Amino acid sequence: MKKFILSLILIFSIQSFAFSQTGYPRYEKDSLGNHVVVMTVEQAQILDNQTDLLYLFEQLNSQIVNYDSVCIKVIKEKDNVILEQTVAINKLKEIVSAKNDEVEILKKKLVVKDSIIINLDEQVLKTEEQLNISKKKIRELKTKMWIGGSGGGLAIIALVLAIIL
Repeated sequence: MKKFILSLILIFSIQSFAFSQTGYPRYEKDSLGNHVVVMTVEQAQILDNQTDLLYLFEQLNSQIVNYDSVCIKVIKEKDNVILEQTVAINKLKEIVSAKNDEVEILKKKLVVKDSIIINLDEQVLKTEEQLNISKKKIRELKTKMWIGGSGGGLAIIALVLAIIL
C-alpha cells in the first residue's frame, strides 16, 4: 500500500514538474544498464516533502483509528450506563408502584379503622346513656330504700313501743 501511494505521489509530482521544466525529470539508463530517474534538486526536495507528508498522513490515520476506537469504547460505555440507568429507573418505578399500592391499602385500612372508631364512639355514647339511666334508677331506688327503711324502722319502733305500752 505504501509503495502504491508513494508511486502515485511520485508520478503526480514528476508530471507536474515535467511541464514546468524542460527535460526533467527524465528516465535514463545508467552505465550499468539500470533504469534511473534524473531530476532537479528542487524536484527532489518537493518529492521528499511529499514523502514526509505521506508519513504524517499515516500517523494521522493511526491517530484517527485510535480516536475511533476511543469513540467506540465511549459509546459502548454510554450504552452500558444507559442500560444500567434504564434498569434502575424501571426498578424504581416498580418500587414506586408498590409503595403506591401500599399507600392505597393503608388508606383503605384507615377508612375501615375510622368507621370502627365511629362505631365505638356511638357504642360509648349509648353505654353512657344506659349508665346514666341506670344511675338515675339506682338513686331512685336508694331514695325509696331510705324512705321505706326509715318508714319501716319507725313503724317497727312504733309497734314495739305500742306493744310495750
